[in-house]
Amino acid sequence: MSDSKHILITGGTGFAGSHLAEHLLKTEPDATIHVTTLKKGAEALPEGVGNTVVIHELDLANLEQTKALFSEVRPSEIYHLAAMAEVGSSFEQAAKITSVNMQLQLSVLTALQTVVPSARILIVGSALEYGKVAPSELPITEDQPFRPLNPYAVSKVAQDLLAYAYAESYGLQILRVRPFNHTGERQTTAFAIPAFAEQVVKVERGELPALRVGNLAAIRDILDVKDVVRAYTTVMQHGVVGEVYNIGSGVGVAMQTVVDELIQLATVEVPIEVDQARMRPADIAELRADISKITALGWRPEISLRETVQRIIEYWRSIP
Repeated sequence: MSDSKHILITGGTGFAGSHLAEHLLKTEPDATIHVTTLKKGAEALPEGVGNTVVIHELDLANLEQTKALFSEVRPSEIYHLAAMAEVGSSFEQAAKITSVNMQLQLSVLTALQTVVPSARILIVGSALEYGKVAPSELPITEDQPFRPLNPYAVSKVAQDLLAYAYAESYGLQILRVRPFNHTGERQTTAFAIPAFAEQVVKVERGELPALRVGNLAAIRDILDVKDVVRAYTTVMQHGVVGEVYNIGSGVGVAMQTVVDELIQLATVEVPIEVDQARMRPADIAELRADISKITALGWRPEISLRETVQRIIEYWRSIP
């Protein structure tokens, strides 16, 4: 490897990972950006990114493969985004999600400790770790107790606590973040907002009669993915080792508002139908972040919900 700065993104061909790679290519022009992937190569990355970053195809849950990667790359900064992120179907895949996410974390943290113990690593958790929150507990601070409501959220709690344990036990340069809902182009339809946008485009094309929705009363703290990856780099550069930071807007938005924004952008009338299959067995009424810790580092959200939704619907219109 060259003497330039080496930055590693695990899960770098995924949704947030690909946006982070785009951002780092602009903000770290002299660095070599490496991304890991289990089975997707350059074709999973946007134009101009896939042929610029260094792609490593491996199973991060395999400790020997992960140690070999860290030995080859010798990264000074690691953004650990790799995880199974199936929220809606996590009860159906509970055994797989919990075991894979736990093994991923153990493998990455062990390789960090044994190969590059001086590297800074950002561990990406989830606001779903907080789970069931009473109205009196809003906005949610980083000290909020964990009450996860699905196996995916449980796996993220386990990842978070493993990172804390390794940081305290070995003095590693570990920083943790808990992003709230974030969205943007290239996010899969396993998540609500892109699923809504894809359906709206299909209604425009005459392929669907209506937009099918779940619980639109739920209130979420929604950020643009481009603001989120800026937050990741802010914490990497300015965060306090051992600390954890919420990443959110600090504002609660009803999912009904998101649907209304999409319908306003539609070129035809879009009827709405409630689909019971889209209702989760245990849904959270409201999630809203206290973002005072991360704003103290100099970060603020910049992109409006309308701008985000506009980009998402244009993305789905661009797909034949």
